[in-house]
Amino acid sequence: MANKIVDNAWEDRWKEGRTGWDQSRSHLSLVSLLRSELLAELGIPRKGKALIPGCGTGYDVHTFATVGLDAVGLDLAPTGVEKARDWLSKQPATTGTTEVICTDFFEYTPQGKFDLIYDYTFLCAIPPSLHSSWASQLYHLSNPNARLITLMYPLPPVNNDPPPWPLTVDQYHELLDKHWKLVWDREVPKEEMRTTGAKGGESIAVWKRR
Repeated sequence: MANKIVDNAWEDRWKEGRTGWDQSRSHLSLVSLLRSELLAELGIPRKGKALIPGCGTGYDVHTFATVGLDAVGLDLAPTGVEKARDWLSKQPATTGTTEVICTDFFEYTPQGKFDLIYDYTFLCAIPPSLHSSWASQLYHLSNPNARLITLMYPLPPVNNDPPPWPLTVDQYHELLDKHWKLVWDREVPKEEMRTTGAKGGESIAVWKRR
């Protein structure tokens, strides 16, 4: 696919320990959703394959595997992938499997499609020029009845130079509405918000592939 990310600045950040985005756990709103009775209502699967692009240390890979999904995390930075694999190897056993792959999301061509995709701090980490390719790749990698969970962040304002690039809920709709239908959303309450990194509003949403 075109628009490959050539400048791997993320590897430099990992090597230099500049990982201010790391929250040391999965987002509390995601955990709350996965523990709720909404899973069946929203069609969020408990088995099948889950994809987490830009997975960082792998917290979300473990979280989805705990639910029962075979979770695959992608990251562009070899050092980040190494750290994620090491962290995952030290976690309790899960009913689903875990895997972390060092690759460019935009060139990722797995053998099978995914039943669930989770985007958290990935869209905001890529330049706006790649946003349409992001939406196309999500569609390409998903099964016909897949679900997409987006932790929409940072919703303005953002007070530092990108990344992250500020986003709006309208932007998500512009990118996703052609192939995905919003089935549920919720503004993240203050007690569940991120505690480090750039400041900005947060909202969690679930989408069903059309």
